[in-house]
Amino acid sequence: MLSGEISAPFKKCGFLFTQIRTATKRAAGSRTSMKDSAGRRLGPKKYDGQEVKTGQILMRQRGTKFFPGEYVGIGKDHTLFALEPGFVRYYLDPFHPKRKFIGISLTKEATLPTGHFEPTPRRFGHTLLDNQKAAKKEEDALPRKVFLASEEIEDAMKDRAKKRAVLKKQYAKLLSSQLKVEVANENLATDYLVRLRSCLRNGFLLGDAQFYAKRYLEMTTQLAAEKAGASKEEIAAKMAEIESITSTLNSSVSFSNKFVAGKFISESDKAASRDKLVGELVSARQNISSKKDVEALKSLFKDASTFLTLSDEVLLRRRFLKPVFSESTAKATLVEGSPASANAAQNGKTDGKTKAKSKGKGKNKTVQLKRFNYETSKVETIERDSSAFLSKL
Repeated sequence: MLSGEISAPFKKCGFLFTQIRTATKRAAGSRTSMKDSAGRRLGPKKYDGQEVKTGQILMRQRGTKFFPGEYVGIGKDHTLFALEPGFVRYYLDPFHPKRKFIGISLTKEATLPTGHFEPTPRRFGHTLLDNQKAAKKEEDALPRKVFLASEEIEDAMKDRAKKRAVLKKQYAKLLSSQLKVEVANENLATDYLVRLRSCLRNGFLLGDAQFYAKRYLEMTTQLAAEKAGASKEEIAAKMAEIESITSTLNSSVSFSNKFVAGKFISESDKAASRDKLVGELVSARQNISSKKDVEALKSLFKDASTFLTLSDEVLLRRRFLKPVFSESTAKATLVEGSPASANAAQNGKTDGKTKAKSKGKGKNKTVQLKRFNYETSKVETIERDSSAFLSKL
């Protein structure tokens, strides 16, 4: 709303001017009683090859005569505007043959559309700082959120550095005293093992973890050598040393599924150990009758982490250390209900989880359960021997 005052030689008169702005013609309404209103000045505002800035309008239209292309946005009234500074391009896309596009190319020589398998051009907005003071200031600059949490971040980084130092000492002792592995550069070898363990903890497969741990050492060594002004021959010698050390460690050290380093175990040996463990578990599971048998069964998993993956170990534990035996090995007898229901219960057609009181003493101790019979639609009480439950042995 605008208001003002006009002075005249004889008298003063005031005026009041009100302007209502609306986004579209439809929202504005009409007071002309079916008369046509002024045009909306539609059409192109920037032509092919013109340089534009962010936010400049490229096309005003009713409907999508032209569609937004690369780095072009569209408004609610179908106005096309630039999202990045660059040069206007009117073009056709082979994937949309019936559409006409307006896009922005970031350079004067670039054409649109960008090739289907080519990387999308992006503007990162970085400029080279020649002034050392300005460059140092930019390096030290931190976002406000990071600056406020900088103390916590520094403490966490120090804690991680201490843990890595402890791991390096443990790995150095492991290589020298237990595994008797000789390496030219012990510091480089322990760095590789620490990085390899970190990659494995992050979920990488063994081959990928070895590749990325080795690549990390190569990149850090190369950057440090280039910063120190080392020659190409010196850098090549360091790369060869890394290759030799990593290949030696890959054939000398293995990690368990709990990320503990130990003696190297080949894939064939792991498969043989797994088959042997499964056979022992099957025989021990069939002859289980007391707590000692349960402890003996659990002791078979003592060294399983060295040759089993975590998923395999969990699967075998769930299979052979079930808290409740299946009814095929320890049958259930019906306490309440018809004989037909008892046969259905023994055939495993019902399911129950509610626990009742235990009866009897010693080896003849039984446990009563209530479960629902889906054939008779009734709740039945069944009786199972206590040997069917690991916790009752």
